[in-house]
Amino acid sequence: MAQKVEFQLHIKGPDSTQEFTIPVGAPIIGRDASADLQLLFPLISRRHAQINCSETDCEIIDLESANGTVVNGEKLTPNTPAKLTEGTVLEFGPFEITCNVVVPLEPPPPEPKVEQPPPVQEPEQAPVEKPEKSQEAKPAKKAPKATAEKGKAKETPPPLPPPPPSEPEVVELPPEQPFFPPGLSAQSMRLLNFLPGIYHTDFMSRFLALFESILIPIEWNVDNFYLYLDSDTSPMYFLPWLANWYQISFDDTWSEEKRRTLLREAHLIYGRRGTRWALSRVLEIYTGKKPEIVEFEDERQPFSFSIRLAVRKGDFNQELIEQIVDTSKPAHTTYKLEFKG
Repeated sequence: MAQKVEFQLHIKGPDSTQEFTIPVGAPIIGRDASADLQLLFPLISRRHAQINCSETDCEIIDLESANGTVVNGEKLTPNTPAKLTEGTVLEFGPFEITCNVVVPLEPPPPEPKVEQPPPVQEPEQAPVEKPEKSQEAKPAKKAPKATAEKGKAKETPPPLPPPPPSEPEVVELPPEQPFFPPGLSAQSMRLLNFLPGIYHTDFMSRFLALFESILIPIEWNVDNFYLYLDSDTSPMYFLPWLANWYQISFDDTWSEEKRRTLLREAHLIYGRRGTRWALSRVLEIYTGKKPEIVEFEDERQPFSFSIRLAVRKGDFNQELIEQIVDTSKPAHTTYKLEFKG
């Protein structure tokens, strides 16, 4: 039977270090708040990697992260497990993680109880008879002295003075630690390396860190700008800028999920704009129900069609639905909108 071991990760980040004990199961490493080991840095994916750990061994799997996982200097193939052993070095962006295997100490076996012999009972000794006291006449007890004044109450001692008021205890709180965003530090991490050794002082390191706090976030935005151009990874506040490419404007009735879905398929919808499929797909994204579009319903009006939506009329903005239809239908056609919910 394999011996039970415990896997620990020593995490060295841009500004701090920490220890993490891998629990038995499948913990997740990533930037998301629900991750078991959260690493806050732009180069870390929301669900970056997964560790499958038992009581005897562990293995790490890259979950198709954007920037990959490096194991002992080699980039790990996505969805391919790699075994963790003593001294394995993992790299997640700027984080360097070292794996340590610890064998837990087993408690010593309980000491056997030693039965003590029963106590030896000593033989009972015969009681010694005390000689009877002589029946000589005892002197009579002296009568108590008469009190000074009969019936006079006893004098009570004066009350003690109250204790002096104690000064309130002053509790000194520890000084608040300065907050640094992930990836930044109070010491220079890059610019100081370009100076001669004579300038490698604490003052110069802190002085250059001021400039790095401005320049490094700008470099992050430039290096990762492709994430802004993807509708799945772009921040919520950046979606209107992407929508301007297709002359789309969203109002409050569009949820975040609907906006990202429409921008993800906008190149397909606009490539077939004016067709039945494009109109049906836009209405399906907005209402969540696939509409029924009936063409050539009236022979007297060959350029008209009907749209039947399986939703209630008050659940959505009818004026906005009509605007969607007007921008997606052929320009020379008319239509009739019906709600069947």
